[in-house]
Amino acid sequence: MKYLPCESCGHANALKSEYLTFCDACGRKLPNNFAEWRKRYPLGSYPEYRQAVGIFIKKEKPGRTAAWMKKQFQPGNRGKVILFFSLVFALMVTAGTLFGKRAVFTLLYAKVPKSSLYSNWQTATIGRQALEISTPVKLWVHDQPLGTEGAKTIEYAKSYRNQDGDGIQIAVNMFSYWNNVANGLEGAVEESHYALQAGGQITDMRCKSVRVLISGMPGILEDGSYLYKGAIRLAFCNLVMVRGNSRWLVHINYRNDDPVGRQVAQRVLKSIKIR
Repeated sequence: MKYLPCESCGHANALKSEYLTFCDACGRKLPNNFAEWRKRYPLGSYPEYRQAVGIFIKKEKPGRTAAWMKKQFQPGNRGKVILFFSLVFALMVTAGTLFGKRAVFTLLYAKVPKSSLYSNWQTATIGRQALEISTPVKLWVHDQPLGTEGAKTIEYAKSYRNQDGDGIQIAVNMFSYWNNVANGLEGAVEESHYALQAGGQITDMRCKSVRVLISGMPGILEDGSYLYKGAIRLAFCNLVMVRGNSRWLVHINYRNDDPVGRQVAQRVLKSIKIR
């Protein structure tokens, strides 16, 4: 089949008759219709006109995969599709049983994308105690209830963290304690460990610590790893700072076998300032 394209809308009109004068789609007159063409070639026939003016349009055939998918999602085959995905889910569960949680977590817990090293980082000053930090991901408010015991010692608390699935977890926690509450650096580090392991998801913590100065303020930086949910080992950096009644905690974790995650974590830590 040959076609005559409309110069107005581009629609391809099938050349089935010599009386085709107007576009089937937009209704406008086709400038190169058979009657106009005969004025230029009085002795020309309709077959010659079709040969000279008409064009072929090659229709793409769907690939085998696309055709198979289309066939499977027809109403009569929906039962097969449901059965197929049920079997896939069952295989995933079986994989978790046979190969252990470690293999499943390693598959699902993504590494930090290398593009994070070169993308535009966000610099933000957050909290009443004004901590400045640069990150490749957005930090959202993530406040948690203090509980009865926490309310007795903490006057003010604010938390920020990024969303899950970025390959790296960055959490910033800031506290102001009541005047009658001790707020020492070593005690703050111990309490941060207790908070991390309180839920039972973090075990086998191994780390080394070094004293640091952040904006002239003393702090302790820990670098190590722990077992997360008994399945995957995560590397972490834990920065704890205190000044008077104020305390700042920055915790970063990523997969232990992720060199990009380590580079990102080090860059985040270097960006931290207390205003």
